[in-house]
Amino acid sequence: MSSGHDSSNKCPLIGLLAVKNLLISKAELEKGLSACAGSKDPEADLKAYFLSNEMISTKNMDRLARMAKTLEIRRKEILFGSMAVRLGFINQSVADLALEEQEEDIKSQKRPIRIGDMMVISGFMTERQRDYILKLQKRERREISLPQETPVPDPGKEKESVKKEDGKKSLPETLLEPEIITGGIKLQVSGDMMAAFLTKTPEFNEDVTVGEIKDALFEREIVFGLVKDDLIQGFINSSGFKTQSFRVARGIKPVEGKDAKIEFFFNTDYLQAGGLDSEGNIDFKQRGDVPHVEEGTVLAEKTPCVEARHGQNIYGNQVATETGTNHPLKFGKGAKLSEDGLKVLAAVTGFPKYSLSGNVYVHQEYTTGGDVDYETGHIDYDGNVNVKGCIKSGFQVKGNDIQSIELDGGKVEADGNLTVTGGIVEGKVYAKGDVNAKFVRKSEIVCMGNVIVSKEIVDSTIICSGSLILENGKIISSVATAKMGVFARHVGSETASPCRIKVGHDAFVERELKKINVQIDEIKGKIKDCNNKKEVMLQENKELQLEITRLAHIQDRSQLEQEEIGGKIASLEGKSGLGNTIEELRQQMDELKKNADTAEKDLDNCFDRTESVENGIEVLEKKIKELEDLEEEKKLEKKNLIQWTKENKSNPVVRVEGALQPGTHIQGSQSEIKVKNLIRHARIAETKEDGAGGGIYQMQVVNF
Repeated sequence: MSSGHDSSNKCPLIGLLAVKNLLISKAELEKGLSACAGSKDPEADLKAYFLSNEMISTKNMDRLARMAKTLEIRRKEILFGSMAVRLGFINQSVADLALEEQEEDIKSQKRPIRIGDMMVISGFMTERQRDYILKLQKRERREISLPQETPVPDPGKEKESVKKEDGKKSLPETLLEPEIITGGIKLQVSGDMMAAFLTKTPEFNEDVTVGEIKDALFEREIVFGLVKDDLIQGFINSSGFKTQSFRVARGIKPVEGKDAKIEFFFNTDYLQAGGLDSEGNIDFKQRGDVPHVEEGTVLAEKTPCVEARHGQNIYGNQVATETGTNHPLKFGKGAKLSEDGLKVLAAVTGFPKYSLSGNVYVHQEYTTGGDVDYETGHIDYDGNVNVKGCIKSGFQVKGNDIQSIELDGGKVEADGNLTVTGGIVEGKVYAKGDVNAKFVRKSEIVCMGNVIVSKEIVDSTIICSGSLILENGKIISSVATAKMGVFARHVGSETASPCRIKVGHDAFVERELKKINVQIDEIKGKIKDCNNKKEVMLQENKELQLEITRLAHIQDRSQLEQEEIGGKIASLEGKSGLGNTIEELRQQMDELKKNADTAEKDLDNCFDRTESVENGIEVLEKKIKELEDLEEEKKLEKKNLIQWTKENKSNPVVRVEGALQPGTHIQGSQSEIKVKNLIRHARIAETKEDGAGGGIYQMQVVNF
């Protein structure tokens, strides 16, 4: 256990910590050690030396003392584990595990349990074995109270002064088990390890010193937040504190972080076409006008997150707390950030939109004078589109919210809603909002919102995450999948082929998620290709740098050799019989100049190539960053889509106000039914009946 050197030759830990924390220099420490040479108590004398020479303040000296004590306690625990392994009581893995568990307790603000006690509690060691090692370490065996699970209220913001008899503070209701320390003083620690209290017992010794009390606290690892020495002296001198407590140490409470909040000042739910009541009946209220904002309008405002601040308990351990999550303000075309960075403003006059990826846009509107045909060509506009005519066969319109008089054989892709005043005939529609039309024939509609048709749907395919609604209309010879149910006056006809209806299933989101996954994979592939190209360029640049170094070396060496040969020529000129020698030297000089010129040209070429390669690397890095941002956007879109579909629960119900024709096939999430007879005024919903094996699902028909 001993190092074999006299204790006087050892550097006290407090000195090493002072150097490590830049309070003194190494030379100043050596000077202090020299001044304290031969001391019986080198640590005390070294502290006195630093204080008397005003090299370290009293406050910093106390901090160093606490740090030294904490490190010494931890060192003893590690040594305990090593001795237990050497004596064969436990193996190394058990010792490591116990030390890790003790460290975790410290991080999670629990009062650490000595690893010897852990071993006894876990059955890895007997009490006798534990006490034997403690005796070898000359450490006192004492009970360590475990912290209680219920947090203790803050004892209060009591002033750090000795109070008068009538102003003493009572102990908190919940404390750890009391312990008698030096001088007949009772010590109690709060359950959250944020405060320590002293109370005088009948055996209190008035001759006890401040140093003895602090040493007793240090022995129990209480090293942080101690009150000043004069206050402890006041506790000793006071005639009170026999029934009231004196707070001798207080930790720093952590400040819990708060998440950033974003408030939107326009309707961000573009799928609100109409709600469902508790019976599953649709509310056919209109959404009203699409919001319209002027330039400069505040669209969203952010309340910044509150940064968490970790605390520290009286044992010097960090008390962690939950950090606040920052939510960035995201915006796209038509929107801008305010000067303080806390608001999103409309940059143009238009229609605000909130996307699945969390961006705020303001869309302006593009209006056609008539049909979309050969005269206009396809329309792809990053905003709203208003077609004052028909979208003809073979032509496509892309935009946010799209309006049209008719859709006749054309194709529409809307990031928002599609509203057709007339009908959709032989059209193909994709929309992330609602689709409204008078009638639909021989068409395909895929949308995230509701499909609302006033008259009829014939020979068509409908897929939507919302509801399929025909309040006064009918569905004939069509296939429909609607997560939120189908509501119609009539389904089927006597002469047409039967309808197939699926409710409670979100086919749109399934398709979208597959599409997004494909897009993410494609983006990852592009990122990989760019990184591979970047690696090739980096290697090329590395080789060019080596070549530049080689060529520069040739130039430098040539310059030196030319100077050397020039000197020789100068020294030989004018001397007889040395003409051949001088000529040879001049030839060498010409050869060196030629090599240097070649190196110069090669060097210029290398610099040009290096510049080109570095520009290429810069372009690739920019491209990689753009692709990584796009990948994050797609991942966020996927996350929000999954969240949206979870929050919008399915409604496997079909409600028919008029006639439901035989042959209609209705499928829910877990069951299905084929209508055999004509049914009127019916509600068909999937229900679950409890039974063996977790229950039975069935489509239940209820007439009303």
